[in-house]
Amino acid sequence: MRVPSTAPASPPEGARLRVCLFGTYNRVAHPRVAVLEEALRSVGVDVVEANVPAWAGGTRAKLRAVRNPLAPAAVLSLLGAWARLVRRYRGVGRHDVVLVGYFGHLDVHLARLLAGRRRVVLDMFLSVYETGVVDRGLVPEGSLRARLARAVDRRAVAACRLALLDTQPHVDFCVRRLGLPPARLAAVPVGAQSDRFRPAPPPAAEPLRVLFYSTFIPLHGTSVLAGALRSLRGEGLEVTVVGHGQERARFDAAVAGLDGVRVLDWVDYDRLGALIAEHHVVLGIFSGAEKAAIVVPNKVYQAACAGRAVMTADTPAVRAAFAPDEVVLVPPEDPAALAAALRSLAADRGRVAELGRRARARFEADYAPEPIGRRLTALLAAERDEPWVPAPRFLLRLDLVRRLLGRLPRDRPVLELGFGAGAVLEELARQGFRDVVGTDFSASAARGARARLERLPADRRPRLLRATLDALAPGRARFGAILAFEVLEHVQDDVGLLAQARELLEPGGWVLASVPAHPARFSAFDEAVGHFRRYERHDLVARFEKAGFEVDTLWCYGYPLANLLGWVRRRTTRPPPPGSPETLRVRSASSGNAVPARGLVKLLVRPLTMAPFLLAQRWFLGTDLGDGYLLLARRAER
Repeated sequence: MRVPSTAPASPPEGARLRVCLFGTYNRVAHPRVAVLEEALRSVGVDVVEANVPAWAGGTRAKLRAVRNPLAPAAVLSLLGAWARLVRRYRGVGRHDVVLVGYFGHLDVHLARLLAGRRRVVLDMFLSVYETGVVDRGLVPEGSLRARLARAVDRRAVAACRLALLDTQPHVDFCVRRLGLPPARLAAVPVGAQSDRFRPAPPPAAEPLRVLFYSTFIPLHGTSVLAGALRSLRGEGLEVTVVGHGQERARFDAAVAGLDGVRVLDWVDYDRLGALIAEHHVVLGIFSGAEKAAIVVPNKVYQAACAGRAVMTADTPAVRAAFAPDEVVLVPPEDPAALAAALRSLAADRGRVAELGRRARARFEADYAPEPIGRRLTALLAAERDEPWVPAPRFLLRLDLVRRLLGRLPRDRPVLELGFGAGAVLEELARQGFRDVVGTDFSASAARGARARLERLPADRRPRLLRATLDALAPGRARFGAILAFEVLEHVQDDVGLLAQARELLEPGGWVLASVPAHPARFSAFDEAVGHFRRYERHDLVARFEKAGFEVDTLWCYGYPLANLLGWVRRRTTRPPPPGSPETLRVRSASSGNAVPARGLVKLLVRPLTMAPFLLAQRWFLGTDLGDGYLLLARRAER
């Protein structure tokens, strides 16, 4: 039963975004929540909170639950916390977004129940399956508990509108290994609490002071550090090691008797900033494990915030976060390389200071509260304000487009004509097309698409041009593929447009296009959205061949669902009033976002309800029973 919400689902006109932090998270054990709160407040977002801590042991307690998810004590503790959480949530007042704090894989289901029509965003941060099965080996791969862990991840993402991870490589991992939908994932860096890790001058002491703090899990590569410290025996470095965990006893045995190595069981989080300030260099992680390649550990951001030199393993995630001259990178699983890098810093204290300054500058530019706040707010606001609702016809087409995208070259530039809401541009970026450009002359389409694409990393974000095809010069722009979905029917000279597109293609380049089918079905709806025509199969092929293309694949899609919806549209749409060519142009520009009965469509169109129709249409692609054509053609060489 849905619990009634107590606040309006959207803010009053002109009101600031208001976010409710929600969950059973522990702020002390997991400062990520405080980082995100500080980031949101720094850019003017109002933040309220509904929090009942339920995991006194932090991540370790939750990982025990992964090993035994049905343990009665854990279940009862969580249910008791949820009962209190419901009461607290009902008292938070108006808010637009519910942000479920890490580690909220279960809390997100309660949030979804309570939030009504509000957006629910999960700070997923890590995957239960990846942590418990792949990284720590707590659960055997292929076992029932491993499958359950994977299901926990998948259901958590399904329950929210967006799930946040810490890096783009981590997002890619979850898509590749766990099958999570890329459109529901985004990366927000870990960052650090700026008031706890204040920059200060490095200590003046002569020996190089090195700090390593860890939970002693395999990911951190403590055996690599132990090997490096043995190589540095007697060289005068002062090394402080802090932490406890599964590999601590082995580490203690490896460094026993080494002068200059101080090992502490733990330091309170409130004291950590001061401890970093007492050292010159902070060490990251050095494992060669798969997870090490996709994350940037908290301590790297904390050290950069404090203006300290950072040394960590050379991984794709770290290289994406910092430039090579901002941190010291060493090969993973290489004690000799780590020892050599420390020896080099000990001999060049000027470089140590410069590394600290550069790390701090990078932190201020990208990982301080304000830049993270802007990134996070763009994601939340896009979720709040995005007006586009995917119509059933679009989803029917997209299912087939995904099958054909594998035919297109991912290493060549791709152009989409009439990008509309930007959903296909996002799909291209998610699928690994690296150089993607979209053109559309609609200002509202550009605004909506830009908001949608903000959730993508800058280096993978498609470029948007508010222009027509005329703005692209054939001698300067060349594409491996051009996409035009529901575009040709809006153009009076469609063959001329196709000929223009051909000149922009590389030899052997592709066009992937869709159009409405069957002129006999032309109706007031077509007039209302600015259509000049609908097409039959033979006519469509003839137009492409006249423009210089060879048709490779031609499917008639949408039967039977699109036919039924088209029949309803034809009988419920009134003819539009007469208009000038400019009026027709405006109708065409807005047609991509024209979804009748938007609220009803949003309520009823779900993966479960669409699945039978996606499957059914595949039986009829070779016929002409559907309501639209999807065509893949190749540039013919004359």
